[in-house]
Amino acid sequence: AAASESPQAAAAAASESPQAGAAQHSQPAKASHVTATSEPAQHATPPLAATTPHAEAAPQRCPPTRKPYHVVMTAATGIYQEWQSRIAYYHYLKQKKAGGPCSDIGGFTRLFNSPSAAPDKLMDEIPTLVVKQLGHGSCDECDHGFIVMNRPWGAVQFVETEHFRNIPEEYLFFIETDHMMMRPPLNGATPEKPVGFGFYYMISTDPKLQPVVQKFLDPAIDIRTVDNVGPSPLLVHKAMLKRVARPWWDLSVKMKHDSDANHIFGWVLEMWGYNLAARNLGIRHTVSQSIQVEPQGIGTDDMADKDIYHYTFGLSLPGGWRVDKRQYFGGYPADHLRSPPACSARSAQIITNLWTEAAQQISNWPRRVEPIAEDPHAGSPFAKLLQLPVAKRGGVSDLLVGTGPWAWGRLKALYFFSRGVAYINNGDGPRSADAHNVGRGSWREQPDGSVRLTMCGRVYRLAFADPAAPWSFAARLESTAPGGAAAEAEPGPAASGSLSTASQRAAQLHPLDPTLHAAGFGAGLEAAGEAG
Repeated sequence: AAASESPQAAAAAASESPQAGAAQHSQPAKASHVTATSEPAQHATPPLAATTPHAEAAPQRCPPTRKPYHVVMTAATGIYQEWQSRIAYYHYLKQKKAGGPCSDIGGFTRLFNSPSAAPDKLMDEIPTLVVKQLGHGSCDECDHGFIVMNRPWGAVQFVETEHFRNIPEEYLFFIETDHMMMRPPLNGATPEKPVGFGFYYMISTDPKLQPVVQKFLDPAIDIRTVDNVGPSPLLVHKAMLKRVARPWWDLSVKMKHDSDANHIFGWVLEMWGYNLAARNLGIRHTVSQSIQVEPQGIGTDDMADKDIYHYTFGLSLPGGWRVDKRQYFGGYPADHLRSPPACSARSAQIITNLWTEAAQQISNWPRRVEPIAEDPHAGSPFAKLLQLPVAKRGGVSDLLVGTGPWAWGRLKALYFFSRGVAYINNGDGPRSADAHNVGRGSWREQPDGSVRLTMCGRVYRLAFADPAAPWSFAARLESTAPGGAAAEAEPGPAASGSLSTASQRAAQLHPLDPTLHAAGFGAGLEAAGEAG
């Protein structure tokens, strides 16, 4: 719910967060650990997630179709994985609380690969199962120079533990440390068919990948039936994971010894190890595009129906704004991140808010900084207006000044102010004090009666069917600013716009009309001001 809010609002809303409500971090629940070996641990105290099976059982009032799953987060040692794990667990707790007792979210286990299965300092904060990390080198129980081999190796150990057998949920939901839940995912898996995310870079019929895929795929299987999924995020039945864990590990090792697979598959090799091991066992997946989103580059606005934000890629925007987990390889990020610039894609605002909220609410977060001081009115339309000279107007301009909100495509609020100031707001209107949810630009009437609108790095031409009554327009994208956030857009027709407020369809706007959001910038008031 806080994903669309500003960092400050998210922090206030987090007073209702699971940590605040249950004091999870200020009074951490004891989560002792299991050391997993090739044989089940005989005398270890199981972690919290395994000692409270009845707490995760479906309440009687829940629908019989409910299929709870146990969240399993694979993790390794080091501060880089540590801070990511804490953020991931915070958002798990938040979404578990938000989903209520009948959501599909069940218990939680951090599957922690550690040298000699040694515990770490998060044991009392996050329910944890410790498994033995692979050694370095090329031995049978070594990582072959690829640290991610610990994921299938951890799964092999996991399914042989008493902890695994004691998990009350029938399904598992595998996630990674750089996954943040944005809403409670629904369990669409069945005992025969897991649910995985469709990765665009794991298409088996890709000409570059196909020869290597065929090398490890059962010849009797049609390559077109290989689903483009990996082992995370993955909703899978416990019995199916136990069935596929060892083949996943064995095939990953085999691939690491193959020069073609090692070169072509690269950093997703163990994902292909899971993928093809599962397909060779006859397993097909439900491929989901909503279970997670992986923004990169300038980001994406396609966030509404996504369950998990996977920040495997960094975001970089004009003006030097950047968020990338690799910036914090050797230390924690601050608990106040700089807000992304106006007009940035929603994913930039969301990752800033999700990181900031978690860091502010987790006790003992080691990097506390003062909030970034920003004048909430510095970028307001009025401040921008006063910086510009008064331009001569006439024609369409006289009718457009002070109008809004205009509905334009997915935008609900476009305003035309005097002095050529254009303004959009996706929040509660132009009176919002949060300057980071808005976009500012400029507009100028052209000799042919059209309007040239520059907004968010794009230049549009707005053509009005009737210059005497310009209450609707057809838009065309003409160009984009080099290196801007919209540089990938192709020129061509854009969405049409309209002014729906009938009282604004006049040559002079009444400054006291209560239906006008922007009456103070209307033509009538400006004329009065010039006369005074």
